[in-house]
Amino acid sequence: MRGDGSSDEERRKTGRRYRTGRTEGISDGVFAVSLTLLILDVRPPEGSVSQLVHGLVLIAPRLGTFALSFAIVAYYWLVHDLIFASLRGVKVALIWANMLFLFTIAVLPFSTAVLGRYSLAPVALAIYGANLAACTSTLAGVWFVADHSHITERPTVSQRRYIARRFGIQLIVALLGIACAFLAPALALTIFVALPIVFALTYHRRYY
Repeated sequence: MRGDGSSDEERRKTGRRYRTGRTEGISDGVFAVSLTLLILDVRPPEGSVSQLVHGLVLIAPRLGTFALSFAIVAYYWLVHDLIFASLRGVKVALIWANMLFLFTIAVLPFSTAVLGRYSLAPVALAIYGANLAACTSTLAGVWFVADHSHITERPTVSQRRYIARRFGIQLIVALLGIACAFLAPALALTIFVALPIVFALTYHRRYY
């Protein structure tokens, strides 16, 4: 037996793997920084007290996109945490896949700031949707690399189907939002707002 609780035979089958601590640590750090950076684009309104209400109305879109992105990042963190809770270690391929996912999370404050300033601009909506699509596809990549590396807790067939279906639907919804950005910007924004709400309400703990 080794220090990670695995037998020599199991290690020969699954290959060299490492503890998850450092990978989880840098992941939580990126999530924490991204969540903090989201608010930096929201500045208090300027002007006299009599102009306060008008100023708050002007910054409302930025407050809205901040709340939206905060909820989305929180959702990605939850799924990421559930994935790593089921791992018995990490491999180099998984570490790189995870770093790619973290890159997409780190970009979210930028795409959020763009959307906050140009809420119904097709290009701004498309950038935001592309960022969400990248987050979803790279997080799916993290899970698939872990599953194919045989370091997960051996999910059942129904669990694999459920996870793959959720990732697939999330990606389709994000791409649909990008398409709607150039046809019906208000609908695209509605899709992005509904995304974290729908997936939070339809989540089934027994499958993750």
